[in-house]
Order: sequence, then structure tokens, then C-alpha cells
Amino acid sequence: MADLAPLPPPEERGRTVIADRVVERIASAAAAEVEATIDSRGGFGRLVRGRLPSAQAVVAGRTSRISVEVGAVWPTPLPVLGARVRDHVGERVHTLTGVEVTAVDVTVADVVHSTASSPRVQ
Repeated sequence: MADLAPLPPPEERGRTVIADRVVERIASAAAAEVEATIDSRGGFGRLVRGRLPSAQAVVAGRTSRISVEVGAVWPTPLPVLGARVRDHVGERVHTLTGVEVTAVDVTVADVVHSTASSPRVQ
């Protein structure tokens, strides 16, 4: 067996490029993991505008900026939900891709009443 030359250090072997679409899919999945988000678009709305949550991302080198649209369950406080989505999406994208997330813009595109019965006060 011939002697093989040692490999150069990892940072000199090449580079990995993370596509915008990959970050968008991870961001959409991460937003769906947040409690009180819901896919509220059905029928014609889904056909025309797509599913919720949805994401758009721009990856530039090792950084990314993400915009996420979510549906919310009423009576969730929207500022709290937006902060949870922003934090969770940024953390998941960074963990799974190594891309630093510089900003996550969250838009609540729809609000629906909860179908769960709430306890009544007697």
C-alpha cells in the first residue's frame, strides 16, 4: 500500500455553501415548533399564498437574514410569540447550519381562535 500524504487542515480543504432555500426550510420548520403557531391557511388561501409558517432567507457567506410569516392562536400575546419565534428560529438555523443569523423578522400573517375548550369559572 502506498503512503498517502497527510490531509491539509480542514479550513484549507474547501468550503461548504449553504443555499438560501436550505435556511428557509429550516426556519419554517423551527417556526412551526414554537407553541401557539398554527398553519391557518386552508383551501384557496393556501393555494394562493402558500402555507404558514413560511420563510425567506438571504445567506451571504457565513451570515443570514431571515423573514418568517406565522399564524397565531388567539389569545396569545403577539409580541411574546414574535420574540419566541425570533429566538427559536435564530438558534435552530445557527445550530443546524453554522450560519450566523443577523436578524429574524417575524410577521403574524393570521390569527385564529383556539379550538381547545377553556376552563369555565363557576
